[in-house]
Amino acid sequence: MAGLKTNLSNLKPQGLVSGLLGLIAAFFVGVTLLELRSVLVPFSVALLLAFIFQPIVLYLKARRIPIAVALIVVFITLAAAATVVGYIVYSSAESLIDATEVYLPRIDRVVADVEELLQQSAAALGLAEGRLDLNQVVDPSIITRLLQGGIGEAFTFAGNTFLVLLFMLFILASSGELKVKVLKAYPAHIAERINAVTDNISQQVRQYLVAKTLVSLGTGFLIFLALWILEVDYPVFWGFLAFLLNYIPNIGSFVAVILPFGFALLQFPGLTTPIIAALVMWLIQMVMGNVVDPRLMAFSLNLSPVLVIVSLIFWGWLWGVAGMILAVPLTATIKIFFENIDGLRPIAVLMGSVNGASNQEETKESGA
Repeated sequence: MAGLKTNLSNLKPQGLVSGLLGLIAAFFVGVTLLELRSVLVPFSVALLLAFIFQPIVLYLKARRIPIAVALIVVFITLAAAATVVGYIVYSSAESLIDATEVYLPRIDRVVADVEELLQQSAAALGLAEGRLDLNQVVDPSIITRLLQGGIGEAFTFAGNTFLVLLFMLFILASSGELKVKVLKAYPAHIAERINAVTDNISQQVRQYLVAKTLVSLGTGFLIFLALWILEVDYPVFWGFLAFLLNYIPNIGSFVAVILPFGFALLQFPGLTTPIIAALVMWLIQMVMGNVVDPRLMAFSLNLSPVLVIVSLIFWGWLWGVAGMILAVPLTATIKIFFENIDGLRPIAVLMGSVNGASNQEETKESGA
């Protein structure tokens, strides 16, 4: 009892108040993120895109091209690309939704084949025979509802393209001005340090986003090509889906393989083509994720697997499918920011994996 009183007496009111204020602040931040979802999701995408396209704007400015002309070039390029890709994907997705009525009757055939396969396996193992009814487990109508809901939310997210481009233009319009403002606001030695840190953050975030986007584009294109060669229906849609889901580690890759595999089972009478398609897609995901991605990335990010799962749950709960796609890029950006601020670097270490932290320490020691 005396020890308990001593521990309670050691609690400082300032620390307790700070903890409560932190909880209140976190609550209000969460509510703000949730309520302003329709604005913050496009703004987050615009901010990430601005990191990618900022060097182009700065290059054009260095060639004494007016900033308005540089922004118009970027805007027209992105708008044209988004229009073409959006039209193609929308047409494929609309056809896919319309074709679900054709695919649903085929589910009964697939379920019957699986039941027969399980019955034969049970007989070969000498197990007792029994009636296996997978129709009690599989509800075909849920596939249509999930597909319509997921595609609908994805196109609601894509419908904010104009808002994303508008936000991005405003962000890019101020490219290069931060350094000038810092030089005017702080003494020279402090300003140089701040500019060095911001440049390092921008460079690392840009390297991560460009590498991830290139890997996602390559993954989506290769999956489209493989499914097109194998004559699987709607290869454009599945390739675009793989491109988006590649931003979601592990889970996204699995979904990007299992969905076209499931529809291939409904399209083809046998199992040969669906299994080949699944193996090829899995091989593409493995090579792009474990071979190409590390070679393109100039540094090791090493996010903790637990942090990745938590961020997926948190941003997915806040912003839905769009939040899950943005979860890892946003978390990676935050970690890079923390790594470059001395006072926040311990948090960045906690956000990483143990192997990643040890590798970074070895890199620093070898560099020293």
